[in-house]
Amino acid sequence: MSEEDIIDVYTREYAIKDGIIFNAGRIANREIDPTANLVAKLDKREIAKAIVEGLESARHFRQPDVREIEVNSKKIWVDDNGSIITLMLPEDY
Repeated sequence: MSEEDIIDVYTREYAIKDGIIFNAGRIANREIDPTANLVAKLDKREIAKAIVEGLESARHFRQPDVREIEVNSKKIWVDDNGSIITLMLPEDY
């Protein structure tokens, strides 16, 4: 596939503007973006725990990847691209 084949690109900035993800700030040189669905379905403590565990997961693996963590029996996906960590529920993918 070449650039000529690309019709459109949905950027992080568009996703934030559309309310699909929220920027929760910068922690340990990483932007943290939980999805709106995750924020709606988890309480504040669960979100905080997901952020901490997501950062810990990224720190241990040091390779951009999608990993799964569990917070209070809820599966959360951690998408780490090396500079931004997106926290989402599996159905958000």
